[in-house]
Amino acid sequence: MSKETNSRRRPRPNKPRGGGAPAKSTQFEPQKIAAKTTAKTANKTSIRAPNHNSSKISNKDLANISDKISAKDIELNEGTPLEPQDKVQNQVKAQIEGQIQCQEIKVESKIIIENTNGIEPHRHYGVFLSRDRFDAIQLLTRNTSSSTDDYGEHRIVSDFRGKRCEFRAWSPFQSKLAAGIMGGASELHLRSGSKVLYLGAGFGRSVSHISDIVGESGVVYAVEQGPWASRQLAALASRRPNIEPVIEDATMPYKYRHQVPACIDIIFSDLPQSEQVRSLMLNARHFLKPDGHFVAYFQASNLSGGVSNKEAFATECQLLKEQQLEPIEQVLLEPFKPGYALVVGVSTRKNVS
Repeated sequence: MSKETNSRRRPRPNKPRGGGAPAKSTQFEPQKIAAKTTAKTANKTSIRAPNHNSSKISNKDLANISDKISAKDIELNEGTPLEPQDKVQNQVKAQIEGQIQCQEIKVESKIIIENTNGIEPHRHYGVFLSRDRFDAIQLLTRNTSSSTDDYGEHRIVSDFRGKRCEFRAWSPFQSKLAAGIMGGASELHLRSGSKVLYLGAGFGRSVSHISDIVGESGVVYAVEQGPWASRQLAALASRRPNIEPVIEDATMPYKYRHQVPACIDIIFSDLPQSEQVRSLMLNARHFLKPDGHFVAYFQASNLSGGVSNKEAFATECQLLKEQQLEPIEQVLLEPFKPGYALVVGVSTRKNVS
């Protein structure tokens, strides 16, 4: 047979051994494998639709947080069961609560407790006591504000002297003045109608309780520096007419000499220790009437290094004497405010006519 004849012959199809149909061509096999791989990938990236009927939070909250959750966080592998819808919702709620706590201080909900044991008056004017069944003592002031305001402290409703009254809990762990009362301070010189100057009012927690004590006929001038104080104290003053916010530096009393009258009955000073004595002396000269009183808070750890608490407080008391501010009483604020002491005194400056 010639070479040309051999070259014209067609190749025989490959047959499997042992008979049977001829084997199919493998030319299109890679495409089928690719199709299967694509189908598998589609199954892996598929996402189960949420069950809207079982949702326990509002659609508005879900819409706000859905923008912050990336598609990568909700991607599930094939064969891995989906997390329960309730668990996801709890995580979303926890995230919302965490964001709220990072914002500015919010007023907590009002909690009212009915007191069946009665309320007892304290030896300090305007301060009251409540005892539970374990005989634990709680300080109270009679609420003079009609709104559900202030700092979310417990409210106690009880009959007092034939009237239905509401009282506010006063925690010694959150107020140095309350800690001084619990520590045994004999006299705070607060009366109904007193004019009070509070240096370093902060957010106004102690100021609000002093407002309860002095009543509508009294007034509390709350001095604090900073825009955050302006917002907080202004909101407090809008609910309590006897509070006057003074947004100025307490070390410069001449700046607010037109806001505060020169007939203050008592000055409370809760300033940084480096400014305490000097600021108290300057404000006493400007506003404290002769024979007026003062209450100052000192922290031993911020005073002379290596000196014991007693010696450190004695040094500060001596500085007060030199400025015509005579200390009368010293009360340690343990265990409520470790390292602090409350000093009560009187002005010895004579009235110059």
